[in-house]
Amino acid sequence: MTYPLVSVIIPLYNAEAYIKESIASVVEQTYQKLEIIIVDDGSSDNSVEVAKSVEDDRIKIYQQQNKGVSTARNYGIELAKGTYIQFLDADDLIEAT
Repeated sequence: MTYPLVSVIIPLYNAEAYIKESIASVVEQTYQKLEIIIVDDGSSDNSVEVAKSVEDDRIKIYQQQNKGVSTARNYGIELAKGTYIQFLDADDLIEAT
């Protein structure tokens, strides 16, 4: 059986205090056929550095000038390769399955 790829899109803006735990909540899922697309929307804190500190080949980080969360989500959709898309705010968690 072939399982579909799920694209998890995380728009990121000044969420240094939360992003590591948010990413961990995705990485630790039992369903592993995931790509994690983080779109930094011009953060002025260390959010990107914190995100880069999480080592997982499924994580891809893209940066853009600040254009707002909707633009960051739309950019993530353009980059997504998954059959399904899951949005996750940078200060939220996905409950473990």
